[in-house]
Amino acid sequence: MSTETLKISDGTTMEIARLPDVDDQTWAEVKAFVEGNPDTAKTLQGFAKNPEAMRGWLQTQAIAEHYNTKLSAGGDNNPVQEKVKSLETDPELAAVFEDIKKNGMEAAMKYYQDEELMLKISQKMGGLPAELSPVLQKIEDTAMTLHEAAKRGDLAAVKSFLEKKKPLDSQDFKGITPLGYAIGANRIAVVKLLLDNRANPYAVDSAGNSGLHYAAGYGRKELLEYLLKVGANVNQPNAQGMTPLAAATQNQQEATIQVLKAHGAQ
Repeated sequence: MSTETLKISDGTTMEIARLPDVDDQTWAEVKAFVEGNPDTAKTLQGFAKNPEAMRGWLQTQAIAEHYNTKLSAGGDNNPVQEKVKSLETDPELAAVFEDIKKNGMEAAMKYYQDEELMLKISQKMGGLPAELSPVLQKIEDTAMTLHEAAKRGDLAAVKSFLEKKKPLDSQDFKGITPLGYAIGANRIAVVKLLLDNRANPYAVDSAGNSGLHYAAGYGRKELLEYLLKVGANVNQPNAQGMTPLAAATQNQQEATIQVLKAHGAQ
């Protein structure tokens, strides 16, 4: 999924993912609207650290764009147009359609961000059309952030994010770094790639845990041994004063307990 950098009217910039198969005219209108509305841009930027929120927004945009394309097709006996006409008189939706008619893209963008509303409209239109399934599946399968790619073990996606110079040690909305996710999910190849690119193994979340805390607590014996091999501090405490050995003991991870003790853990 390609991204573009937008220049917002307040002087900031942001990256936005282009919806699969969206036509050039609609995409240009969306970009122009976002660039001219800093509040909308800030809302979208808030999704950048939350892949599930980002994915939901993209999926609702895809649904809305699908129906917009069908409506634009015109022609006699257009079944989509007939269904939309019926929705315009629906007590739950009449005000929405009237607002869009009156205020155009500004109103449309406001409603497009309402996932519950988009799904309700889709249901009233007869459910998700079969031809939209591949697009929605593509969005579902795409790692939205470096953190998500690391957690999934998607090495190709991780490499792509690294090529784009994404911050290696940024914390997501849960306060966890990409390296923290990769260790927790036992994604060995991703962990090594991130470390090779100088990810910080001494701080992988907002609670002061190190990579060793995650490897020890999750029972990732091979990763624990690798981190120790590359110089991790076996007794580094987190913000609560807990050492990796304490994390392993708390989670009853006998294999990592033994490795830590063999390396002088206390």
